[in-house]
Amino acid sequence: MLTSAGFSYCKRALRAIAGHDHFLTRDTIIERERIGSDYGGWVVANGPLHAATRPVVLSFGLGDDISFDREMIARYGTQVHAFDPTDESLTWLSDQLLPEQMHVYPIGISNVDGTQRFTLPETDRRGNFSAKAFEGRTIELPVMRYCSILSMLDISRVDVLKLDIEGSEYEVIPDILSSPVRPTQLLVEFHHRIHRINVVDTLSTVRLLRDNGYALFDVSPGGRELSFIRSRLE
Repeated sequence: MLTSAGFSYCKRALRAIAGHDHFLTRDTIIERERIGSDYGGWVVANGPLHAATRPVVLSFGLGDDISFDREMIARYGTQVHAFDPTDESLTWLSDQLLPEQMHVYPIGISNVDGTQRFTLPETDRRGNFSAKAFEGRTIELPVMRYCSILSMLDISRVDVLKLDIEGSEYEVIPDILSSPVRPTQLLVEFHHRIHRINVVDTLSTVRLLRDNGYALFDVSPGGRELSFIRSRLE
């Protein structure tokens, strides 16, 4: 019997053959594990996390699922700096009992400092505002560049950076790569085939990451969540 993951993999393969999706595979095989729920979980390389002292996690895009952040704290003793500027997420978070190692900031990440217009598509039921959506309720929200966030937090090391930012990853990742403080692991949800984003944009961004010393070590069955690790440490 075909599992849900197997079904997603087959669908992606068919879309890739038609030119509508990618069929990227891993660059490297390393020990890894999935952290968090089925909806909000991510795959991390656990070796570098076990070796680090109080690993630092930057988590962008929280929504109404912080299972990844909670479990990273419980399993690896991380300090999690979590970011989401939307009222929907912040209201939900205000009702949660957060671990003391989790710090929430009402800010989004962008390639500019200031504010940015976001849209909530009318079909969305989880409050996933996107700077790439075309129709729906719009709102101006505060955003900061990666380098500005590092300066605000006064940190010079990032062990894991998670990006679930509804299409803005294509502008944010080049900005991250311009920083001398690059994350050891980068977990990205790509949004090709949504908001008129072409799979070519995802392929170009993955090529950029590889050219800058990142190796792809996990691809979700549906092909949206990709996990990278720095293969060249300066």
